[in-house]
Amino acid sequence: MVLPILSFFCLFTFYSENFDPNQAELENQNDRVTQVQKAPKSIEEIDNLNNHAFSLKGNYPDSLYIYANITLEASQKIGYQKGIAHSYTNFGVYHYQKSNHGQSVENYLKAKDIFTKEKLFNKSASTSNNIGLVYFRERDFEKALAYHQEAIDMADENESLSNIANYKLNKAMVLANLKSFEEALPTYYEAIRDLEKSGESAYISNAYLNLGNQFGANGKIDSVKKYFDKGLIAAIESSEFEALAYAYTSQIKYYVVTENPKEALKFAEKSLTNALKSGSVFNISDAYHTVAALQEDTGDIKGALSSLRNHYTYKDSLRRKEQTLEIARIEATKKIESEKAIFDLELQNKEQSNKQKALIIGQLIFLICAIVILFILVAKNLSKSKVRNQLLHQKNKEIATLAKNLKSLNNHQNQIFGVIGHDLKGPVNSLITVTELLTEKQLNIEELSEIMPHLNNEIRRAGVTLENLLHWALSQKEGESIQHEWFQLKSLFLEVVDSLLYAIDHKKLKINLDIDDEIMLYADKQMVEISFRNLIANAIKFTNEEGSISCIARTENDIVKISIEDNGVGIDPETLEKLNKNELVSNFGTDNEKGTGLGLALCKGYVEKNNGSLVIESEVGKGTKIKVSFEYKEV
Repeated sequence: MVLPILSFFCLFTFYSENFDPNQAELENQNDRVTQVQKAPKSIEEIDNLNNHAFSLKGNYPDSLYIYANITLEASQKIGYQKGIAHSYTNFGVYHYQKSNHGQSVENYLKAKDIFTKEKLFNKSASTSNNIGLVYFRERDFEKALAYHQEAIDMADENESLSNIANYKLNKAMVLANLKSFEEALPTYYEAIRDLEKSGESAYISNAYLNLGNQFGANGKIDSVKKYFDKGLIAAIESSEFEALAYAYTSQIKYYVVTENPKEALKFAEKSLTNALKSGSVFNISDAYHTVAALQEDTGDIKGALSSLRNHYTYKDSLRRKEQTLEIARIEATKKIESEKAIFDLELQNKEQSNKQKALIIGQLIFLICAIVILFILVAKNLSKSKVRNQLLHQKNKEIATLAKNLKSLNNHQNQIFGVIGHDLKGPVNSLITVTELLTEKQLNIEELSEIMPHLNNEIRRAGVTLENLLHWALSQKEGESIQHEWFQLKSLFLEVVDSLLYAIDHKKLKINLDIDDEIMLYADKQMVEISFRNLIANAIKFTNEEGSISCIARTENDIVKISIEDNGVGIDPETLEKLNKNELVSNFGTDNEKGTGLGLALCKGYVEKNNGSLVIESEVGKGTKIKVSFEYKEV
């Protein structure tokens, strides 16, 4: 695994310095000839060649271009749309590396259009992110920001957290250039939180270190150290060479800037150790050079000269093949001598081991006797231990159950408050904006009259959300009070419809109430009223203009059966399954009304607390039917 550069997360990778480009190019040319002679014919072959082409983007862009042409032609022959899109993506990468930015964007847009039509939304999101990177290089920050935001919005629940975090990091980078570093900070923090959830230490380290550099560029030196330290911890956890190299380099830079060469030297020596482990001659040479400079600053002239000699030794080895071969010969000789010394030592150890065998056998006999005695002692206490273990096991099970229930409750609460916060943000911001404009006298009476209906609708929606939240909080309290009383069902429905008359008239809906006057319920009237108000409000929300909603109640075998049916947009099977499992689902209504799913969960809970049941039936395009049943009580 190799670390991505922050600003080009999806396009480029690092290559180790011990990589032989001549040999690799030769192998690549041979491979290219084979591939060209045998063009791919199946989907699997096209995918494999596209992936192979993408892997060449760092050092062999021309080979990437050749393969992209081959896979494009093969995909077009069999009508493989995903293969065509991948080929265009590879063309986009090629032109990006050649700085042909216009052609790069053109090819990316072709790929994005196909991915979107094929409903490969995560692929489309990744392509939008790449387009954003092109515009960032062009310093067109407005367009770059738009495409990075589009990537974030398009990514669904199947996308990896690290990719989503990458989109957010790129967005933050654009915001820092377009607006200010302070305005970009919340997006940086959000991306880092996503990376921390992913557990990918190398990416987490890279994000922390880059954020530290951003703080440094903005003159906030205290924050630099904080995030450099976090990046170092994450790099150590990853145990990856590139991550550690970047972390150590950042620490060195910090201590050099703060004029603390002794601390800088400590990290330079760690960086040298890391480079030596990697085997990269280039990195080792650079590490020695850094150590030498810091040793000189701390007054260790002798050490600095030694490190500098090592630096030039490694540097010269990159330039002169003969010296490299000589070093290899010397190292091989040393290895042979070392192996001979090890062999001699093994012979001596073998002789000593023969002398110790008798002693070891005696010790083994003593050990066996001790084990037998210990076993007897343990056996005597086995029954007592077994009882204690059973009790402990039972307690552990109880604790595990409690922990699981607590975690489930916390997750549910976090989900609810997160969704509620999101729903309240829009109305509150709208109200704040209007009041600020009024305070600053930027709104006249006519303009205020125009926006008041929209503002009133937003505040009404916020009121419903707050009321649902309040009742949900009450429903979570142990020992919630339920006040049973007799009430007329039809009268309750009339009150509910009257309270929703604004929304009904706004959509020009037809409400049909078919409920006998004689039907009475013995239940908590407030709970039932809240439940039916939420159910009818949902029906209004997901019914198109001039649609209809029917509320029907019948008695059958001592059961009151109530149905609320609309001819709206309906619910897809996946969402319907989640709703029946009491999971929160956030959707937009036909008039772009925002819903959290909290009201429906509250309804189901209240109905069940009054010995009732609630079932949802729906089909996309044909509407939704809510069936509610209560015990029938006749006066």
